[in-house]
Amino acid sequence: MVNKNSRSHQFRLVATMLSLVFAAHAGTAHAQGKNGTTLAAYKTLDICEVSPTTWRYSGYIAVWNEGAIATKGLAIADKIQNKTGTTWVLGLNVPVPVYSEIPAGTTLDTATIFPYSVDGGPLAGTVRNVASVTITNHSGSTVPKGPETKFTYTGTVKPCAQTGGGCAYTQGYWGSKPGVVWPSPYSRGASFYLSGQTWQQVLDTAGNTAPGYYQLAHQFIAATLNVAKGASVPAGVGATLALADEWLNNNVPANCSAKNSCGQQRDWAKILDQYNNGQYAGGPPHCD
Repeated sequence: MVNKNSRSHQFRLVATMLSLVFAAHAGTAHAQGKNGTTLAAYKTLDICEVSPTTWRYSGYIAVWNEGAIATKGLAIADKIQNKTGTTWVLGLNVPVPVYSEIPAGTTLDTATIFPYSVDGGPLAGTVRNVASVTITNHSGSTVPKGPETKFTYTGTVKPCAQTGGGCAYTQGYWGSKPGVVWPSPYSRGASFYLSGQTWQQVLDTAGNTAPGYYQLAHQFIAATLNVAKGASVPAGVGATLALADEWLNNNVPANCSAKNSCGQQRDWAKILDQYNNGQYAGGPPHCD
C-alpha cells in the first residue's frame, strides 16, 4: 500500500537524487470577450555535458489553449540565463521552431509540444530557462501577449547519453494489460490521493472525465510505475512528477470539471506522456 506521506517523500527523493532545485512558474494569459483565447504553458530543462567545453541545454515547452478559438501569430522567445550573484544574465538565446498555431479546446492528444536544444559553453552558478509565449489575438491587447514560463535547474551536469537506463511503458500497459505485476510499493487497490478512488479505478476512469485531472493522473501513474521499475528519470521529468505529486495532494477531480479547465495540469500530462512513450530526449526508450 502507498500512503500520501510515502508518495510525497519518494518524489522529494527523486528531486534530491537528481540534484535538482526547480522552480517552474507558468503565467496564464486570460483572454475574454470576442477572441476568447487563453494560453497556459509549462517547460522543462535538462543539461548534459557534450564535452568539457560544451553543455547541451534541452527540454520541452508545452502549450495548451483553453480558449474558444485558435491562436494567431504564436511566437516563443526562449533564453538560457545564469546567476552567480544577485542578477540573472543572458547566457544563450535558444531557437524554438514554432511550426503550428494552437487549436482551441486542445486535448492531451493534440496538445502542442515544442522541443528545444542548444549547445553552448558551461554556465556558472544557477541556470534557468525562460520562455515567453505570445499570440497576436489576445483579447483587449494591441501587442503580442501571453504567459512566461520559467524553469530553474542546479546540480551535477552529467555526460550526455542517447537514452537513459531501463525502459518505459504507457498507461495502457499498466492499467489494462493482463498479468502485469506492479512494482513495490505500489498497489492497484491503494487509495489515490484525494480522488476517493483506488489507483486502478483512476486508470479505469475515462480521460475525458474531468480531463485536466484524469489525463494528468493517468500519465502520472504510468510514469511513477516506470520509475519504480527502474526507468531513468531526466531532470525535467523528475521535476514534473514532483509538481504533479504536490498538486494531486491538494486537489480532487471536481476541481477540473469545468470545460477546458486545468490547462497547466494537461501540460504536465503531455510531458509525462512523452516520457511514458519513450519520446523524451535523454529518457528511457519505450519497452518492446
